[in-house]
Amino acid sequence: MLSPKNYLLVLFFTLIIFNCNSGTKYQNLVDPFIGTEGDHGHFTPAASLPFGMLQLGPDTYPSSLTGDGDFAHSGYNYSDNKIRGFSHIRKSTSGGVRICDRSWLLSVLPVIGTVPLSNDSLFTGIDKKSEFASPGQYQVYLNDYNIQADLTVSPHAGFHRYCFPESNNSHIVFNLANSKANKPFLNILSSKELTGSIKTSGHLYFYAKFSKPFTSFSIYDDKIKVDGNKVNGKKILAVFDFQTKKDEIVYIKVGLSATCIEQARLNLEKEIPEWDFDGTVKQAEKQWDEIFKKIKVEGAPELQKIFYTALFHTYTHPNNVTDVNGIYPGYDKKNHVADGYIHYENYAFWDSYRTKYPLLSLIDPKAMKDIVHSIIDIYEQSADYWTFPNIDHKPHGAGFDCMGPDGYVPYLNVRNEHMLTVVLDAYTKGLLNSDLEKAYDGMRKEIMLQMPEKYDKIGYIPARPDQTCEYCYDNWCVAQMAKALGKQDDYDYFIKRSRFYHNTWDKNIEFFRAKSEKGEWLDFPESPDINREKYMYEGTPWQWRWFVPHDGPGLVNLIGGKEKFSVELDYFFNNDLYTQGNQPDVQAPFLFNSVGTPWLTQKWVRKILVEPMTQRYGTHGFFEKPFYDRIFKTTPDGYLEEMDDDYGCMAAWFVMSAMGLYQVCPGEPIYQVTAPIFDRVTLNFDENYYTGKEFTIIANNLTPENIYIQSATLNNKPFNRTFLKHDEIVCGGKLVFNMGPEPNKNWGVSE
Repeated sequence: MLSPKNYLLVLFFTLIIFNCNSGTKYQNLVDPFIGTEGDHGHFTPAASLPFGMLQLGPDTYPSSLTGDGDFAHSGYNYSDNKIRGFSHIRKSTSGGVRICDRSWLLSVLPVIGTVPLSNDSLFTGIDKKSEFASPGQYQVYLNDYNIQADLTVSPHAGFHRYCFPESNNSHIVFNLANSKANKPFLNILSSKELTGSIKTSGHLYFYAKFSKPFTSFSIYDDKIKVDGNKVNGKKILAVFDFQTKKDEIVYIKVGLSATCIEQARLNLEKEIPEWDFDGTVKQAEKQWDEIFKKIKVEGAPELQKIFYTALFHTYTHPNNVTDVNGIYPGYDKKNHVADGYIHYENYAFWDSYRTKYPLLSLIDPKAMKDIVHSIIDIYEQSADYWTFPNIDHKPHGAGFDCMGPDGYVPYLNVRNEHMLTVVLDAYTKGLLNSDLEKAYDGMRKEIMLQMPEKYDKIGYIPARPDQTCEYCYDNWCVAQMAKALGKQDDYDYFIKRSRFYHNTWDKNIEFFRAKSEKGEWLDFPESPDINREKYMYEGTPWQWRWFVPHDGPGLVNLIGGKEKFSVELDYFFNNDLYTQGNQPDVQAPFLFNSVGTPWLTQKWVRKILVEPMTQRYGTHGFFEKPFYDRIFKTTPDGYLEEMDDDYGCMAAWFVMSAMGLYQVCPGEPIYQVTAPIFDRVTLNFDENYYTGKEFTIIANNLTPENIYIQSATLNNKPFNRTFLKHDEIVCGGKLVFNMGPEPNKNWGVSE
């Protein structure tokens, strides 16, 4: 028999051989540890599947002591060298989530010897050198217990493999004692089976099965031992006892469901019917390869690794909560059946709408259609207003009623989700062709609840110029759908509201500015480069200055025309006023395209993607010291400090920008074009949805010096504009750039 350490080595080299023999390079180009250190993205190396229900992986100590550590929002911090357990459901990459509030949820830990009953002491040291992660799998060696742990997943189930040493005192601990969990329930059915449930923002049900019978068990509730095999408690911890031989492997399979325990059992039986761990790993790798092969990039290996890891991160959320027989939990607290599609949950639309869904509309139209179908489900099933539990604010549009004594609306009451923009974008790209009236009714209801008619009298959100800009964009989206459905009166109404942002523009200072309900200008920060929540949410007046995605010409006119706009936007970048760490201004580098200076888009997009640059801002203010480094890296601190991924927003921003395509205004099916960072990019299309087989972008003579477009052809014809329509891309073709070291100021400037 092999020792656990030798077992790890054999397994590691087996994986290498498998990957080489399989002909795939994608698994080797993804590093799940990127962005897992400290406050640098909040990613996890947990085993997962594309939009799978669970992320089965480690929760580290001390960062995730309470499951809500300062720098382990995903439950995992690369800097830690101890593990508290392996949990199935977690909140990663920041953002809002329905099933669980934070990490960790339903944790499992193999133990040798005495089992600590307190979460403060239930942990084990690990051999950091033994950590291995790839999409769909995680491995680590537990030093304190001499146990090798391997994890993999199916869409609704976790698969554990633990290699034990010889011991009469081996245990496996099921921990339902997360401080965020409510009303945990546990029922031990036999010497190999248990079921249970946990309530957080929603319900999580599980059915677990061991490959080997346990010899005895103990159940504790809040550290007090309880009798019997069934318990409804507060903080349940169950210890299952085993006798193990040297190098004996014990498997555990855990099926999950958001509807009921029987569905959890069914999910497990259908998805992992056998005890074939390696086969489940191969299935996971196959599913990930189906995602990665949607885009082929050729160029620098380091940039390929960042790219494919970003694509991997884009598929973390939302999550498949549809059981194998189509049942899913609705917002009306009833179970429903998804007929012919997957119902997804766990969204954070407030930023991911910018990049993630435009990307999915290109490379994964099936998932995009299902997501939009899920949104319509939410619209239909919400009694009054769709909300994402765990968001600490009242329904949007609270406005005057929650104004503080200083005349400012507390920012937590005025967040916006932009769910309706995703619906419109899918419609404009041909991915929503039924239930249009239902979709429109939901969109209309959404904006009217966020921005009630009472705001029409004054034409802005009092004290919140940033929120006014956001709501104007949403009104524009509703107007476009109204127009498509022939609702002219609605179109006229909402398009008028989409221009309210003009009413918060102070022409004397040339920035958006807070106004009182009575129409008086409120005070402005002492400098427009200051980030203070009193004035604008998570951004400075400079950063919010560029957010009018639906009316670029209108914003250009406010600022003073194209030439002035370009000069001031360039000043914005040259003086380190831009932040990649948050989202209000992430479209800004692409705005040069629309004002006749596309070479500046080429310059700044590339710099953000691959070059060191100064960043002055965290989420809520200045860094103590300005940051100067690359923003995207291949290291565990792979993101800028305080740069949450926000459910795929920043990962998809990298993917889109690296390809040289960016949709400034989701809902308008037009992509801004700039130079890619790769020699060749090939988008492979789903022919069930798009007429083209592939669209290729080639950058001839691309080097670190040759970053500027000299000339271009589209399908062998001269191409001298800085945008492509969605239909031009998905019908297939080839866009070729010829690159050089100096800007060609005649390229891309035609009307």
